[in-house]
Amino acid sequence: MKRAAQVVAAVVLVVTAVGTVLVLRATGTGWALAQNTSQAVVHTVAGVALIRSRGGDRIGLVLLSMGTAVGLQVLLWGYAAGHWPGWQAAEWVTGWIWAFFFVPLFTVLPALFPDGRPVTPRWWPVVWAGGVATVLVAVFGTTDLVGLVVAVVALLSVGSLVVRWVRSGPVARRQIMFLLYAAGYAVLVEATVDLLPHHVLQTAFLLIPIAPTVAIAIAILRYRLYGIDLVIRRTFVYLAVTGLAFSGYLVAVAVLGTALSQVVPPQVALLAAAVVAALVESGRRLFQRRISALLYGYRDRPLDALAELRRELAGASTVSEIARRSAPLVAAALRSPGVAITLLTDGVPEEIARAGEPGPDPISMPLVAQDERLGALVVGPRAGREPYDEKDRRLIAELGHHIAAALAAARLSAELDRARELTIHSTAEERRRLRQDLHDGLGPLLSGAGLGLDGVRRGFEPGSREGRDLQIISDQVRLAAREVRRIIDAMRPGPVADLGLVTAVREHVQRCAALDIGCTMTVSGIVDPPPAVAEAAYLVVLEAVTNTLRHADARTCAVRMEQSGGSLTVEVHDDGLGIGPGYVAGVGISSMRRRVASIGGDFTITTDHGTTVTAVFPLESR
Repeated sequence: MKRAAQVVAAVVLVVTAVGTVLVLRATGTGWALAQNTSQAVVHTVAGVALIRSRGGDRIGLVLLSMGTAVGLQVLLWGYAAGHWPGWQAAEWVTGWIWAFFFVPLFTVLPALFPDGRPVTPRWWPVVWAGGVATVLVAVFGTTDLVGLVVAVVALLSVGSLVVRWVRSGPVARRQIMFLLYAAGYAVLVEATVDLLPHHVLQTAFLLIPIAPTVAIAIAILRYRLYGIDLVIRRTFVYLAVTGLAFSGYLVAVAVLGTALSQVVPPQVALLAAAVVAALVESGRRLFQRRISALLYGYRDRPLDALAELRRELAGASTVSEIARRSAPLVAAALRSPGVAITLLTDGVPEEIARAGEPGPDPISMPLVAQDERLGALVVGPRAGREPYDEKDRRLIAELGHHIAAALAAARLSAELDRARELTIHSTAEERRRLRQDLHDGLGPLLSGAGLGLDGVRRGFEPGSREGRDLQIISDQVRLAAREVRRIIDAMRPGPVADLGLVTAVREHVQRCAALDIGCTMTVSGIVDPPPAVAEAAYLVVLEAVTNTLRHADARTCAVRMEQSGGSLTVEVHDDGLGIGPGYVAGVGISSMRRRVASIGGDFTITTDHGTTVTAVFPLESR
């Protein structure tokens, strides 16, 4: 049935297009053509969409039959207008076929809406009466008696809606409300027919047959009537927009044709119609893209979604920052109410970022990089718990793939940073231990051995062979002792290892204070950092103070060290000229930045009434 309905709908649309062209060629444009063509398109599209849905086949059949009738009328009208063979028969059919698309709007359709069945079995006669009224109008025309029958059946049909309203719950009432609005609109137009200007009245009449279909569409799209799935809804939206655009095109052509038919030749009018068609089609495409983006996000533009993700992650360097930036972007790209990102920590998923609330029954897409599962991208269903289709899932998979790659790269970078910090801390600690062992162990041992050899040598006769041999050995031992001291001195920075960070910095500040600059030092907390941090902090202070002496033209320089909260903060501030905007970092600044970053610290330079160099060191490797 669904496939047959699609074939019928395609034939009706083609027939309508052919009939429209024939009418335009034979008689030009007018409101009647615009009304009939727009009804054919809208009713046919709505009918086939509902037939393809679950439970909407009866309403869909009514709408499709109405669209078929009006499409045939347009075709026969164009055939008769061209006075082709048998045109009288075609003209005769157009005189009564209109009843089959106009009368059911107000007799059959209200009695079946919204579930395709009357409110109770007792109301089935109203539905059959609507069919009989349609046949009576087609056979006898709009005589007074037939008109009375149609009016009574229409009132009964609308009355069934009122009964359904009383017996239904809030959701069904909201669904029925839209169709009641459409009926009220028709009554209002009929009541004000003598008060409206001609063009306004024609436009109002054009919308009367379309209004109930639009009401059904709103009920379907807003309240998921008939459980229609996402694909059907998108098809309905697309075709409905196309139908409305086509109707707008016909209205525009009708207006232009009426205005230009008396002053320009037919060729110019045809060219104007082509221009209008091109403009309407461009607007339709733009409107369709906007509607699709509003309802479904980036599903139809996956490359744009990936480009947005790339731009968003360009400045993210840590796992938490990548997840924090990715979650809201994925939610916006899929129009999801909530997205969460989880990572596996020792095999246990841990949520690290969330945007909105995913809600119940979300989609969980694994985040996999290099065959390793890192976590999951959790995407909540759209409003109304609509299922994501295949295109949605492909977009989720692509976004998840790129997010997983970024997370894996960030995690690897963090692991490399941790390994580097551990290496630096281990090297500094080992160098400190080795320096201490050489200074306190091997150095004194060699010096003592040299003194012992000198004592033994003095026990022999001067110039004896034994004395000369001992002198040679003693000289070699002293050479070894000097080499050990050279190695100890090469293990920089010696002042930190010998005196500690605070004393070493204080001695350097005191030496600088003897110059033409007031140099002070303040210490907060117990400053006792690991060797690697102490060496790096000492060298940062030396470089920063040296830059102040050489380049700042400052009167004062203040050094501050504070240890708290698991970190050591070193700050050097001067009241000099500052470095100015757009400065290019030299060797000294680059060296300080690299030294601080190598052990996981943060390095900043600010200018505010001078220059402030700030380095924050973690006291433990990450």
